[in-house]
Amino acid sequence: MSVRQRVPIIQPGTFSFIAAADDLRSAFDGYNEQILFHHIDVDFDFIGESITQFWDLQVYFGSSSKYFINRGISGDITPIMLRRFPADVIQLKPKYVHILGGTNNTWRLDAVDPRERRTPEQINHEIISNITTMVQLSKSSGIMPIVGSNLPTGTDIPCFHFEPLIRCPNSSTGVRNELLAYSNRALKQMTDGERVIFVDYHAYLVGPDRITLRPELSDDSLHPNVLGYNIMAEVLHKTLSTKGISI
Repeated sequence: MSVRQRVPIIQPGTFSFIAAADDLRSAFDGYNEQILFHHIDVDFDFIGESITQFWDLQVYFGSSSKYFINRGISGDITPIMLRRFPADVIQLKPKYVHILGGTNNTWRLDAVDPRERRTPEQINHEIISNITTMVQLSKSSGIMPIVGSNLPTGTDIPCFHFEPLIRCPNSSTGVRNELLAYSNRALKQMTDGERVIFVDYHAYLVGPDRITLRPELSDDSLHPNVLGYNIMAEVLHKTLSTKGISI
């Protein structure tokens, strides 16, 4: 049996600080090389954090003939998403990239070390700047971006310790949810200006106060359960169908 030469791929490597993205880097590099080696035409590439990683795309969209890949990483933040974007999106040349990120940036509201702490204004700027750059990179590479709004959070988030310098993240729930709602409005404005698709998940997951996650849609006040993902899939289907896109 003949053996073809391996293809060169973009590899962002690991980071010099604690980064959640390092946990899946070798796996993603392997998956990416297999896609490129076999010249697979990718239809949809989903990049994001845990909400994306835990979304079983095959369950919701696998009945179509489209090819989906999931590049979500639990604990990821938008600056790291941006640094891995050339490897996990651009080089794979998907027709569409679904970008969803920013919630994990907000944990810096509760950083123990004041030097690591960020204001809502700083966090909002980081989210919008990073996602805008991802959108522009996609467009310049002939990839259509689909930007999702960040989800609201609930009032009973457990103490996720993916970074030792962060306090229990439910200590700033009110501020966080106001920040996420504000950032979503800014993302909508940005996507309008860039003439790309915006998917407003937030509007369908909030309770009566319009900023807090409905408790029945999550088991930990943060990640959607099956009921939450059912709504997200329906919102994505409907939004894309208005643009003539089948998923």
